[in-house]
Amino acid sequence: MPRIQFSDVTPPDNRRSIRDVPIPTGGKRKVPINIKPVVKPVIDVAPIQTNTPPAPAPQSNFNAKMSEISEKKTTNAYEYYYPKKGGESEYAGTTNKSKKKTWIFSSVIVVVIVVFIIGMMTIFASATINIVPKNQKLSVAIETNATNEMEEGSIKYEVVKLSQSKTVSVPATGEEVAEIKASGKILIYNNFSSEPQRLIIRTRFETKEGLIYRIPESVVVPGKTTKNGVTTPGSIEVQVYADEPGEKYNIGKVDFTVPGFKSDSVRFNNFYARSVSDMTGGFVGKMKTVLPADKQTALQNIDSEIQADLIKEMQTKIPDGLVLLTDSIIFKSIELPAKDESSSVLLGKEVTAFAILFNKEELSQKISTEYLSELPEWQSIKPSIYDFSPLSVDKITGNPENGEKISLQLKGEIDIWANIDTTAISQKLVGAPKGDVQKVMDEYAGISSITAAIRPVWKQTFPQNTSKIRVETKLDK
Repeated sequence: MPRIQFSDVTPPDNRRSIRDVPIPTGGKRKVPINIKPVVKPVIDVAPIQTNTPPAPAPQSNFNAKMSEISEKKTTNAYEYYYPKKGGESEYAGTTNKSKKKTWIFSSVIVVVIVVFIIGMMTIFASATINIVPKNQKLSVAIETNATNEMEEGSIKYEVVKLSQSKTVSVPATGEEVAEIKASGKILIYNNFSSEPQRLIIRTRFETKEGLIYRIPESVVVPGKTTKNGVTTPGSIEVQVYADEPGEKYNIGKVDFTVPGFKSDSVRFNNFYARSVSDMTGGFVGKMKTVLPADKQTALQNIDSEIQADLIKEMQTKIPDGLVLLTDSIIFKSIELPAKDESSSVLLGKEVTAFAILFNKEELSQKISTEYLSELPEWQSIKPSIYDFSPLSVDKITGNPENGEKISLQLKGEIDIWANIDTTAISQKLVGAPKGDVQKVMDEYAGISSITAAIRPVWKQTFPQNTSKIRVETKLDK
């Protein structure tokens, strides 16, 4: 039986063939190649009954296409990744040129940055000069006068007044009949004379209803002042007490006259007072009591607490140019009327602090003149005291709360420093060589040592602008 001959059979469309897989475009081809599969016609496979040998299968051009692809791949992508020996690919030259450009660009950037930094440091050049002044330690024990106005040979002072009150509840231990006088504060005015006027102890002040209140101690009322044609009466605030105990003296704010001046109509009309607070505390009857020891302890504790608070507050109210010396605060306190509670007694005190503030410059000059006038090395030096904290007031004579002239004794260990004119030094060194800083030390006798730093470090002359030269004094003991 003759052999059945078969021709090539094309696979069905739903199955993939190696001939249908597209060749990937690897490498950097200049022209992409698309391969289309050769579709062969389907030939009937029925057996041929004749003895004629089968016709040869038609030749496919697939081998030709593959040959072409292989050739192009070898001449482009292959040589890019694997250059031939003894030669370079066309991309090697491009890479070297790119590296050269990057290096040049980086170098230019570095030069520009360096020039910019140097320029900025030169433009913003500055100098700092540190000076240590000469100093002298002194043991001070001096007596001087002080007034609230300018007076030759005296130190000017000012008085800052602060008040605070506090109460505490103390357990009651019994009852007793009490007679308490009402009290309050008044402001006494002197529109009579420009000279201070003294009022004796227990001077009377009368309301229009005829109620009498008295001052517990002598006071001096400042004289009136005239400025730009306007007269301002002198005044002082004081505590007054009712002439008798009882609730009828508990009144609101009113005006007072001074009955002792009725014989002098001018003085009587120009000496008067007005309430600062209500008059309170007047009482006659039974009230709770506490043990004397408990009362004393409670009032002492209140005193100490209020004084500590007033000192702290006073430190925040010191004006520029003035100084508060240790022990230069005068405290005055009054006991507040006791008040009954359910099972205890409410005790209290009001404390007033009069702080004496001294003019720094005048005080420094007074001490320097007293102790340095005979020292040759300080004859051409202006002295100054920067720290007055070691100095204290040992004794005060007079009544500073009324603006009187006072005398005081000062003592303590203090340092006196040479006062250096930093502005003159900065002006002298404008544009000067760095070495001239030593000439400044020779010119100013009050300089103990001097150093200078100029920025940038390579600059050897001071800036041309005084605002860029900072002169600082350093107090080294």
